[in-house]
Amino acid sequence: MKSLPATSSALPTIFALAITLLISGCGGSGSGSGSGGTSSGTPAISSVTVKCSPTSISTNQTSACTPTVSGTGSFSSAVTWSLSPSSIGSVSSTGVFTPTTTGAATITAASTQDATKSGSMAVTVTASGQTTTGYIVGLASLATGGTTAAEWQLTSGSSTAVASALPLPSGVTGGSVATGIAVSGSDVYVAGDAVSNGYLIAAYWVNGTATTLPLPSGILNSVGTGIAVSGSDVYVAGDAYNGDAEETGTAAYWVNGTLKTLPLPSGTTGAVANGIAVSGSNVYVAGDLGLTAGTEIAGYWANGTPKILPLPSSTLQSSATSIAVSGSNVYVAGYAVDNAVSNTTAAYWVNGTLETLSLPSGTVGAVANGIAVSGSDVYVAGYGYENDAPETEIAAYWVNGKATTLPLPSGTTSAQATGIAVSGSNVYVVGSGYNSATQTYTPAYWVNGTLETLPLSSGTIGAQATGIALLPQ
Repeated sequence: MKSLPATSSALPTIFALAITLLISGCGGSGSGSGSGGTSSGTPAISSVTVKCSPTSISTNQTSACTPTVSGTGSFSSAVTWSLSPSSIGSVSSTGVFTPTTTGAATITAASTQDATKSGSMAVTVTASGQTTTGYIVGLASLATGGTTAAEWQLTSGSSTAVASALPLPSGVTGGSVATGIAVSGSDVYVAGDAVSNGYLIAAYWVNGTATTLPLPSGILNSVGTGIAVSGSDVYVAGDAYNGDAEETGTAAYWVNGTLKTLPLPSGTTGAVANGIAVSGSNVYVAGDLGLTAGTEIAGYWANGTPKILPLPSSTLQSSATSIAVSGSNVYVAGYAVDNAVSNTTAAYWVNGTLETLSLPSGTVGAVANGIAVSGSDVYVAGYGYENDAPETEIAAYWVNGKATTLPLPSGTTSAQATGIAVSGSNVYVVGSGYNSATQTYTPAYWVNGTLETLPLSSGTIGAQATGIALLPQ
């Protein structure tokens, strides 16, 4: 039998890279608790962090950046500022960034006492008069090896997105990935994970500031898979595990950093959480609930109560990849494996009622990765594949069950769609193309089926887009 595809094809590769590679970190790691020290002993700098506000500006605005220097003894809190690329503007001796052109700027503060200790933060600059329409997140492959969590800002009236890398959480020196995004007002929330001391740790970012999330007792690894915001509360879905993430994993979510594990259905040995949605005081988490003896069953938790979703005819196992709520209706996207021919069937469920999706033209199987709802219309993103061989995927999306295939990014041989969002009559789909010869990824998005390739940030050689959130218009 064909094994179940990953909920996002990027994720298993990401996690393997994160665990097995020693990934070089970026500036900004370390924790800070003040601007100076008074303790006795030899003065030493332990870390420098930077926080800029706002992190998204136009060319007629400025961003104020504040350093936090930590150390021992009577250390100096003085820093020197630098800007990359230098052509994008200037940064004053007090940390005020003034842009002169659009793009992604990295503002860095380095200790004057110990120049090896520095911290950085990214600020996105758009043209004056233009407004942000949304954000895309994912991961970028570093030229030096490993990955970094990535973010792209979309601007109204422009097909050019601005790319930036998200800073590492404090004290983390490994790589990172971003898997989910939400926006609330002017705030941008991103879920993902990072490598810390050889283990994965779930994290989230609020306007570029990273926070790691606590592990269940006795667990070594955790990953963040989705994020939702309700009022002032931030919800992050994810998994915690030792060894095999699926067979023995613990599905969980965090509310404002407080861990809440999700119960297993009777007779199962593990579970994973792949997405989260919040409506009022109700919390819904989608994932794979029946992990036992190599079998996965799609389902979701409603306020902690597990609900198994029905399988399509002639299938044995299934996976739930994402979730959305509209009014009193709960929508879950996913797929199931056909027992007879080992192909997958893309599907979604509305309040537990199954709806199978048609195959994209020229494909023999399909997977659904993302779901969005607007009024009475249901939008699903995913991909079909031409045969059982690798690298034959065709990115696609469905509107009320009808499939539309998406064009490949230039220079790629296959593509997957991983997320979807709707604004008015416009449908935005995000995903990535893959070149099997060079083994590189090209991030992209499609608006009503029209392809836009996403740029790469400095120091990266490829990237994958995993999620999208649009601002209210």
